[in-house]
Amino acid sequence: MKVVPLLFLALTWALSASAAPAGVSTSHTMPTAMVAALTKENQMPAESFRTIADGVVSWSGGTMAAVVIEDPNGICAIYRYQDGRLDLPFDGVPCRFLGPPMLMSDRKTALPDVVFAVELFVPNRGGMAKHKVAFYYDAEKNAYCESQSLASWYLSGNRALAPDLQDGQCVAGSE
Repeated sequence: MKVVPLLFLALTWALSASAAPAGVSTSHTMPTAMVAALTKENQMPAESFRTIADGVVSWSGGTMAAVVIEDPNGICAIYRYQDGRLDLPFDGVPCRFLGPPMLMSDRKTALPDVVFAVELFVPNRGGMAKHKVAFYYDAEKNAYCESQSLASWYLSGNRALAPDLQDGQCVAGSE
């Protein structure tokens, strides 16, 4: 029995099983399966919502999309689609996106954080306010997870304290 080839095969399998995802990209269009899940979940035709320019973020494990729902009140939403599951980590009324999502490498992680800037109605202020919705990559789950702590970190600009990502919310059931 040759040990070297078996060791090589074991190392190759271990490396491929734990390999980092290919990366993150942005585009204008959602995958067909995500559009189908969104129309089914919300019982609305695909014509009643649109993604913002470069508002779709994809990685090897899934997709997030900044969606504007055609409504006079200005509904904006961020949907996540992974492993056939759709969830809605953010929606707001009235709300508007302040541009495409930003891929931020401030924390020097393997994959960038994804940060959406929105203007959102805040009842206790009686008006619109700038807000951030932030996602960090969780390698164990191969998922982008939403974190209010990370959003506050990007909103405040204070880089002296690291954000506490324990509040992270991933797609329900992601492994």
